[in-house]
Amino acid sequence: MKNIFKLMFVFIAFGALFVSCDKITYFDANSNAPDANATYYLQFINASKTSETGVTEAGGLVEVTSSIAVVLMGTPQAQDITVNLVLDPSSTLTSSMYTLSANSITIPAGKTSGAVTFSTKAANMPVGQTKKFVLNMDAGAHNNPNTKAIQLTYNIKRIEFCPLTNGIANLVGSWSGTDGQGDYTYSSQIKTTVSGTKLAVSGMSVGFINDFWGESIIAGGTFNMTVAGNGLVDIPRQYIYTTTYAGVPYQYEIKGSGKWTNCGAKPTLLINYDIYYPGDVKGLAATYASYLGGITYLTANLTLSGSTKSAVIKSTTPLRKVVKR
Repeated sequence: MKNIFKLMFVFIAFGALFVSCDKITYFDANSNAPDANATYYLQFINASKTSETGVTEAGGLVEVTSSIAVVLMGTPQAQDITVNLVLDPSSTLTSSMYTLSANSITIPAGKTSGAVTFSTKAANMPVGQTKKFVLNMDAGAHNNPNTKAIQLTYNIKRIEFCPLTNGIANLVGSWSGTDGQGDYTYSSQIKTTVSGTKLAVSGMSVGFINDFWGESIIAGGTFNMTVAGNGLVDIPRQYIYTTTYAGVPYQYEIKGSGKWTNCGAKPTLLINYDIYYPGDVKGLAATYASYLGGITYLTANLTLSGSTKSAVIKSTTPLRKVVKR
C-alpha cells in the first residue's frame, strides 16, 4: 500500500509540473510575442477643459496653454503613427485667437502617446466672452469607435480685465459713490492725484467719521494707495486725518485693500477698509460691527467722474457720544 501511495504522489506531482510548465509557456508567448497585427485605436487625453486667461501683477495678459495629447489604445507599433488634427466648424475660437504647434501629432515607433502645444492669443480675444475650441482627430480606421473620444473641446474665456493704458494716471480725478456700511452708508466724493508711484486719495470716510462717530476733521484727510497692474489696490496702515471731539484732537489711521476695474464706461474702485486709533489692533468698524449689520469693515464703492449713487443714511445720535474711549 505504501508503494501505491508513493506512485500516486509522483504521478500527481509530475502532472502538476506539466500543467504549470504549459501555463508559463502560454504566458510568455502572449507577453513577449504579442500579435503585431492586433487592432489598435487612438483617442485624445483630457479632451474637455474650461479655462480663463489670467493677468500678471504688472497688468500683462497670461495665456491659456495646454498640451493636446493623443494616446494609443493597444500594442505599441513598430513604425511612427501620424494623427491629423482638424478644426471643427463649431469652433468659435478663430485662428487669430490661438496657436497650435502642429496640425498633426506623431506617436514615435514603440511609444504610446504624442502631443502638440495649444496656446491662446488673449489680446485678440473679446473680453469676458467664452469661446469654444473644437478639434477632431483623423486617424482613419484607427479612430476610437467612441466619437466622444476623438473630439476635443476647450471652453476658453478672456478674463474680464482691461489694463490701465497710462498706469495710475488713468485713475486720477474726481470720484463719486458711496462710503460706509449698512444703514451708515453715505454719499461720497473723493479726489485722487499721483504721489510718486502711488495714488494719493483724499476725502474718504468723511461721512462716516462726521456722522457715525460724530467728529469733525481738522487736519489731514489724504493717504497713499498702492495700485497694482492686475486690478488690485492696497492701503498700508498709515495716518489719514486728525479730528476734534469736545475740544480734544484725535488722530486716526486707515488700512484696507480692494480692486479697480477699467472695462466699463468709466473706471471704478471698490475698497474695504477700517479706521483705527494709533496703536489699536481693531478698527472702529470691527469694534462696533453690531451697529453695521455685523460687517467688520467699511466699503467705498466709487466711479471716476460718475454720478453720485444714492445712499442710505440713518439719523441717529453719533456713536462717539455714547461710547467712552
